[in-house]
Amino acid sequence: MDSWTNPQTFNDWLKRVFTLRPVALVLLLSLAVIAELRFDWAEQIIGRYLVTTNQFRPESGAIWEKGHRTEDARQILEKIVTDKQAVQREAREAQNFTQVAQTLSRGIELIISADHFRQLYNELPPELAAELLSPYALVRIVSENEWDRAFFEPEAGGFNIYFLNKDNRVLKQLTVSGDMLARIEHGETPRADTLGNLPQFANRIYPADRFFRALEAVSEDVRRQGVPWPENLLKSPGRVARVAISDEVLSGYIEMGFEIQEAGRTRVILFQGRDWAVARIRSVLEGETFEKQITF
Repeated sequence: MDSWTNPQTFNDWLKRVFTLRPVALVLLLSLAVIAELRFDWAEQIIGRYLVTTNQFRPESGAIWEKGHRTEDARQILEKIVTDKQAVQREAREAQNFTQVAQTLSRGIELIISADHFRQLYNELPPELAAELLSPYALVRIVSENEWDRAFFEPEAGGFNIYFLNKDNRVLKQLTVSGDMLARIEHGETPRADTLGNLPQFANRIYPADRFFRALEAVSEDVRRQGVPWPENLLKSPGRVARVAISDEVLSGYIEMGFEIQEAGRTRVILFQGRDWAVARIRSVLEGETFEKQITF
């Protein structure tokens, strides 16, 4: 027994090693290693255990952090794609440049077809359309049959427009400044309102007959510069009841409002007249001479 528990010689060591229990233990360990290499049972047991305890373990460590960053990036990309899709859908449904500008205010570029741009251009008041781009220049661009789409790029206060062909070559660039955008937003579409509800016209509202008498008293050039494209008034059903003049000058223009009454409803059509011409018309309305300096 002492040779087993306290071997003193080499023979005692051999007897201790080559007994049943050590040999059996070595065989069992060898079988376990072989089985692991063959069937990966240890990894499967550990994996099942980790799965069952996964919800109780804290989300920490390099793998978790990488997973969080991947998920955050995926959500950001999904939002960007969703926003761009929404913007493009709104752009395709836009009926005028004001709606396009509202879409661009999100800071995302948009693209519309050449035909859609022409529709928006035709919705502009003629004087604003000509200021944005000469209709003769637009006809020339269309006739060259290269223009495919218009790319809108937002910038501080306004936006840029690029006419592109199918190869993305820029055929024409237009810039809509903040001042021009404000004039477009004011004068692009009639408002279902009255002049009395528009603060820019406070205390400067005149009966239509008085205004048109003053308009007849000035030269044709003053009329055309002060009230450009009066044909737009003829296209609107109803009659002009009152006219108002703003006292604010924006990029050399003064806003005028024409209140139209039709079948129980009232609308306001806004015009942008040259400041000097509107000042002369107003001088006649107020009973002043042309030579008297007009101050606003």
